Amino acid sequence: MPTVTGTLVDLIEQPVGEVLAGLGSCTLAVHDPPWSTVRAGLPTGLPTPVRVVVAGDVDLDALEALAAAPDDGEVVVGLGGGTALDTAKFLAWRTGRPLVQIPSITSVDAAFTDAVGVRVEGRVRYVGKVLPRFVALDVELVRSAPPSLNRAGIGDVLSCHTGLWDWRAATAAGHGHPWDEGLAGLGASLLDDLEAAVDDVAAVSADGIRFLAQAYRRIGAACAAAGHSRFEEGAEHFWAYAYEHATGAHHVHGELIALGVVAVATLQDNDVDRAVRIVTASGCRAHPADLGIDEATLRATLAAAPAYARAEGLDRSVLDLRPLDAAAIDAAWAAVDALPRRPR
Repeated sequence: MPTVTGTLVDLIEQPVGEVLAGLGSCTLAVHDPPWSTVRAGLPTGLPTPVRVVVAGDVDLDALEALAAAPDDGEVVVGLGGGTALDTAKFLAWRTGRPLVQIPSITSVDAAFTDAVGVRVEGRVRYVGKVLPRFVALDVELVRSAPPSLNRAGIGDVLSCHTGLWDWRAATAAGHGHPWDEGLAGLGASLLDDLEAAVDDVAAVSADGIRFLAQAYRRIGAACAAAGHSRFEEGAEHFWAYAYEHATGAHHVHGELIALGVVAVATLQDNDVDRAVRIVTASGCRAHPADLGIDEATLRATLAAAPAYARAEGLDRSVLDLRPLDAAAIDAAWAAVDALPRRPR
């Protein structure tokens, strides 16, 4: 395994009830489901959370209003998917309280990364950094979620495939963060490990859940140490941001990123077969029609992505370094349209 400077977030495997019992006074940022089901199954005598916030809007103004409300919980806990985890991050960062994360699905790496992401006028903004005291993995809670939400977890690992290409190309052109062999080696190792574990991910087995959590843990530590995420974030994420800004749509993050990886790998001429093979074997939903994305919208948002990336000051990528002409967009559409259909 490549050596990457950085402290791995503590990861404990423990049922959610035992985690909450050991925290005392806490504020919960949750998704519901699973919160109602989790609450019904908690041991009797467990302290009632001081405050329960049902996560929804991660617009900066909405989050600031949540942080300003009276709240004397000693610990902030995120329980749910990406939006709940991001809401908990913001509350902990803004109030200076310790953070504990309990992901209920493995669709995104937000539990392990330090960047506090919000939306400002529909655009992604990172406003601060906070790492959790620990991340608790309740394997059976995660496995109780719809399988597609866990298979989507490949997105933020598979993105190393296109992220590494973008980083290398940008460095060669004299842009951005210098190339780092340790980080690049980590990204390559994560891709190999994902391909080796893809059957477990598809089966949503306990080992598949553990693999994704450990992969996210390695990604989070490396990003925090490096101060950037170039090895795992490139044009596949930038297109997703541009798409969400243009349409106002919100998708399961990992599914959207998996689609983006296949499209962007095509633009890069970057082993598209491997990206398609991993997406297909994992069972991840990534066909545009399954995500409710029509051909015209995908073509338009790909065409607009370079201007969006420049306006937002995003890192250089294939969106800047190669012409995004009609032929390139045709090829990208053909690649994603050939992915297997997987209705929810």
